[in-house]
Amino acid sequence: MEKKPFERLPKNVIPKHYDITLQPNLENFTCKGREKIDVQILESTSKLVLNAVELTIDDVTYEPDSGKPMSAVNVILSQDNEIASLEFDSQLSPGNGKLTIVFGAVLNDKMKGFYRNKYTASNGETRYGASTQFEATDARRAFPCWDEPAIKSTFDITDRKSVV
Repeated sequence: MEKKPFERLPKNVIPKHYDITLQPNLENFTCKGREKIDVQILESTSKLVLNAVELTIDDVTYEPDSGKPMSAVNVILSQDNEIASLEFDSQLSPGNGKLTIVFGAVLNDKMKGFYRNKYTASNGETRYGASTQFEATDARRAFPCWDEPAIKSTFDITDRKSVV
């Protein structure tokens, strides 16, 4: 099968700020998360496309600053292209709003995204922790995002108590 050529994300949406909550589970190496992204929609669209790989997306809502919230009617994850397409049943109008996504991730062993690490405690016990590697294009493994070096944004990340 021929690999699809690389394509940049559409430029119809600008992420301004991410407020992310992560709750890792260090027993089964998974993570639950919720993010609220302040976005600016530049042109009408019924589909938002952002980066995501090795994630599940459980719920998506968009709330314009002046309007009613709307839920995505379809979420399409493409592991090969490392993108998520969030489809709405009506047009999202130009302006500012908040995109809320509830998602799940794997604490992988690839040293990419939000990954697990293993260490030995002073008592000799093997323990696990979680670390991040978001450089280049690895944040998309931890949470859905516009994960291209040219797309800049600010982040607040809260780590809820780990489940161990």
